Amino acid sequence: MTPMTDAERVLGQLKRGEVIAGAEAARQIAARHEAAYGDVWRRPAAAAPAVPPTPDAAWADAMQSLTRTETTGDLAA
Repeated sequence: MTPMTDAERVLGQLKRGEVIAGAEAARQIAARHEAAYGDVWRRPAAAAPAVPPTPDAAWADAMQSLTRTETTGDLAA
């Protein structure tokens, strides 16, 4: 008996319909979650910044956010 690879096992599950994948599967899963829990995933789109941050500014913001969260328990903005 030859052991089955992970790829063979997953492809077999997909073929038998035990698991679903792809865009349609994502829509079905999202619809089930929305029916069960309401529209908890919808959030307003963030406004794009007028000027994209420089890599240094993005890094500084990330570090400040981590430090603020770890030291004061604040939620990062």
